[in-house]
Amino acid sequence: MPAKWPADIVFREVILTVGDRTCQFCGGRLKIRKSRIHRIHSLEGPLRLVCKLSCCSDRECPGNRTLLSPRTEIPITMPRWRIGWDVLLRMGFRRNKRHWSVPRIQAELRDSCQLRLSEDAIAEYLRKYQTMVAARHQDVARLREICHDCQDVILTIDGIQPEKGHETPYVVRELRKQRIWFAESLLSGTYAEIRKVIRRAKILALHPDMPVRAWVSDKQEAFVVNIAAEFPDVPHRHCDNHFLRDPAQPVLERDIHAKVRMRRKIRGLRTIEKEILAETDGPSQATAPPSQNRQMYAARIVPDYCAAVRGILNDNHGGPLTPPGWRMATALTAVSQSIGRNLSHPSTPISGKLGRLSGFVRRGLSVCNREKGRTEEYVDDLRRIFGTLSPDNGTPATRQTEFRHLTVQPGRTKDPVRIHMSDIMRSFEEGLFVGSDDPDIPRDNPDLERWFRKPKGHERRIHEHQHAGIRIVCQGPTLLPAPDAHLSRTVPFTYQELLPYVGAKVPESQNRSLERHRIMKKASSKKNGPIC
Repeated sequence: MPAKWPADIVFREVILTVGDRTCQFCGGRLKIRKSRIHRIHSLEGPLRLVCKLSCCSDRECPGNRTLLSPRTEIPITMPRWRIGWDVLLRMGFRRNKRHWSVPRIQAELRDSCQLRLSEDAIAEYLRKYQTMVAARHQDVARLREICHDCQDVILTIDGIQPEKGHETPYVVRELRKQRIWFAESLLSGTYAEIRKVIRRAKILALHPDMPVRAWVSDKQEAFVVNIAAEFPDVPHRHCDNHFLRDPAQPVLERDIHAKVRMRRKIRGLRTIEKEILAETDGPSQATAPPSQNRQMYAARIVPDYCAAVRGILNDNHGGPLTPPGWRMATALTAVSQSIGRNLSHPSTPISGKLGRLSGFVRRGLSVCNREKGRTEEYVDDLRRIFGTLSPDNGTPATRQTEFRHLTVQPGRTKDPVRIHMSDIMRSFEEGLFVGSDDPDIPRDNPDLERWFRKPKGHERRIHEHQHAGIRIVCQGPTLLPAPDAHLSRTVPFTYQELLPYVGAKVPESQNRSLERHRIMKKASSKKNGPIC
């Protein structure tokens, strides 16, 4: 049963007829057999399309039994759609380029175009649009046309798992044209599942007849084994940044524990700030005597020091070469020295409160003094190791020799951290220096990780959540290519660009992911879940 339209909507009637009035079978005259009514929303207002269906007037002709629909309907809308192409393209551009949410699109259509569409209807049409754009973006013919000026391609692969227990969307991206090739949502990262992704990339590379110059990825064992099996003569570069994280892991763990203990010892900042506020909450500076003005001016320094200390304690930035706890200890040491310079003047009216604040800082620093020296030694080792990977520090053979020299040294000690570094270096060495003489092969894979932030940020802005959301997991094969297709566009797609992909189907992996999510959601529901 067709959906009912509200009675107060006024439609503008548009009559559409078949352009060629000649029968293609007998050359006779076509006649109008019946009319088909198609009501839609458009940016020009509600339209009532009257499609005159025609057939041959000769009853003996085979064309008499075939009804022809006007082709002029396709540029306006598709059959069984309740919106026009103009509305769909407008919604899709705002969703994928400007990252608008469904309620915002609904409000904009209602206020600017007087279109009343439900959120469910908008979401359904956006899924159609997303599927069409993804199919166009991954079309092999378009890929061959775009990459015709490239002699070879450099591929990178990585995965993202925003929520535990769900699929991991794996993305294969080409670095020459900065273009995603495809995405697959896999429930597990086993060798057999990853092999399907690598084989699909191999087939796509063969269709445009573009040789693969190199692969770049983190050192996931399934990536290493399957790329070596499917691309035996292609260099597989391991990401330098991923390598740096692994040997630095025990260093960062020790640093985080020291940072937590240091933060626990620095307490009492709020008490000092309250005392300063109570002392300065009196007469204004204009009416106060000069001695009190000097005291009030000096008292303002204490809250500034407290704010600086609090900002240092809340700083979580850092990395393997600048651990956050080490950064915190260095910054607190500078603050302590600054307070000490102020305390060297005995006439300071706030020396008592500054002394208490200095005691809090020194108490926190005393906890990490034992760990700070050891952390600095580990950080120096990591910097020397990471320096061997830079092409600016010599030839590949020289740097690899230095790398092996640093690998052997930690193994001679009984320090578990240095032993861990040595083991990681040995496992990564083969992929860190492969293809080092080729300047076109990137040394790391942050490019794909930065690209991952775009669809994740897209989901955060749409849903106003901190995490990327489950939608990027379930709809990854079509959701991830859609924002990538809009990156270089300044205007919406046209219907001619998307019309060949109207019949595109949702990938099977996405359908399985959505069905699995539906079952998981029902099972976890208190109302509809199973009774245990």
